[in-house]
Amino acid sequence: MYWSAYEVFAVIGGMVLLAVAAAPVLEPKERLLFALCGVLFAGYGFYVASQSYGTFTFPSFVYVVPIGAVARLALVWHQNRTASRTDDPA
Repeated sequence: MYWSAYEVFAVIGGMVLLAVAAAPVLEPKERLLFALCGVLFAGYGFYVASQSYGTFTFPSFVYVVPIGAVARLALVWHQNRTASRTDDPA
C-alpha cells in the first residue's frame, strides 16, 4: 500500500465522522448520514492506498465534511446545554 497525505486524511476524516456519529445528542438521521459518510471516506482512502497505479482524485469535500460535522456537533451540544440551563428552575 502507498499512503500519501490524501489517503491518510481521508481515513482520518472517516474516523472523525464515525466518532461524531456516535454522539447521542444528534438526530438519528444525522447520525446515520455521518456514519455512512465516515465509512465511505475511510473506505475510499484504503481503496486508493491499495492501488499501485492509476490516477485518483480527492474532491475537496472529503476534507470539509468532517470539519462541518464537528461544527454541527458543537452547535447541537451548545444548544442542548443552553436549553437545559434555561429549563432548570433555580
